[in-house]
Amino acid sequence: MATTERTVTLSCTDYPKQGRFVGTSAYEAAFVGGIGSGKSIAGCMRAVRAALGMVGSKPVQTPNLGVITAPTYKMLRDATLRTFLEVAGDLVKDFNKSEFMVTLHNGSEIIFRTTHEPDNLRGPSITWWFGDEAAMSDAITWKIMLGRLRQFGQRGFVWLATTPRGRNWVWQTFVRDERDGRKIFKASSADNVYMDPEIVKAWRLEYAGDFALQELEGEFISFQGLIYPEFSRDIHVVSTMPDIFSQVVAGVDWGFANPGVILIIGIDSDGGAWLVEEHYQRQRLVAEWANIAKQATNTWRPTRFYCDPSEPDNIKAFRDKLVPAVKAKNAVNTGLQAVKNRLVVQGNGKPRLHVNRAAVNTIAEFESYQWAENRHGMRDEPLKTNDHALDALRYALMGIDKGVTKREATATRFA
Repeated sequence: MATTERTVTLSCTDYPKQGRFVGTSAYEAAFVGGIGSGKSIAGCMRAVRAALGMVGSKPVQTPNLGVITAPTYKMLRDATLRTFLEVAGDLVKDFNKSEFMVTLHNGSEIIFRTTHEPDNLRGPSITWWFGDEAAMSDAITWKIMLGRLRQFGQRGFVWLATTPRGRNWVWQTFVRDERDGRKIFKASSADNVYMDPEIVKAWRLEYAGDFALQELEGEFISFQGLIYPEFSRDIHVVSTMPDIFSQVVAGVDWGFANPGVILIIGIDSDGGAWLVEEHYQRQRLVAEWANIAKQATNTWRPTRFYCDPSEPDNIKAFRDKLVPAVKAKNAVNTGLQAVKNRLVVQGNGKPRLHVNRAAVNTIAEFESYQWAENRHGMRDEPLKTNDHALDALRYALMGIDKGVTKREATATRFA
């Protein structure tokens, strides 16, 4: 326990904003900050303390049961779980990989789950819940989890750690509906004393406008001038997909410092598009993306991977893996219109584009992708930020709508 106590103490001393969140006794707390502001670490520190019997200055009964969630399985496995295990250290007695459950030496148990299907979170009574990147989860998650905080017949504790996603339910809960027992703590990316300032400097060069305020300053932004105001979670986001597609394609946007993206899109018998799978990651090498594309080829059998044409060597790396990669058409306004056309609700009451609820990054981009203003105050082109998944999407949809040239088709015919 000494190692964990030392880690928490250092954070409370050197990074006061994080420390105040870790040490609050509020029943409902949120640490809202920019990327890299230490949110997940703070949430996991609070989780370890709760499992050991203390939330802020309030003692809680042990051994207890807690739940930690993230929006997707990949986020849970690659980020949240990894962070918790690092923070908990030798306090961990066992990690059951099949159940995704950690047991500490004092008998407390922590269950790790995704919020992809919120109804699956219903279950036993718990003492505490930590929602990592909670703003990317549906609002119903909050209500379901509050109903579980009743172990030992006592009111439980909840805390969130998240970058804002517009003025959604997190803003409504902790800002608009502020009340006793509910506290919000805010930090920018630059506030994290453990972050290399050069990283933040690079982000500031890349991010712009409202998106920079959200992603770096941790501000709740009501985005104006959205490129896709037609998009609605209620209309376009779904939990179930067709069993059979007449065709499957993929869209690819390259990235390293910025996120790289592969989107898998199925086409139904009526020509409707369904975004079934999202791969979205920073700092992934082209060779790794090629392997992911190969796995997707084996699983979905896409006829084409429509790729950002700016990196022909990357396309070749895909082809070397026998992935049917071609250069995408990159007429921006044409692509934007292709997406807009599919968002329109048809005479049957349905749009021609549906997005899997698990594609949380694509959904977030839809809700914050803006027009840029030129020096005359006119909005004539997209703000070139927060568009990586949506670039991949328009590549794929233009490919579907326009088809490929004979030359492109020949280039993907393998011996």
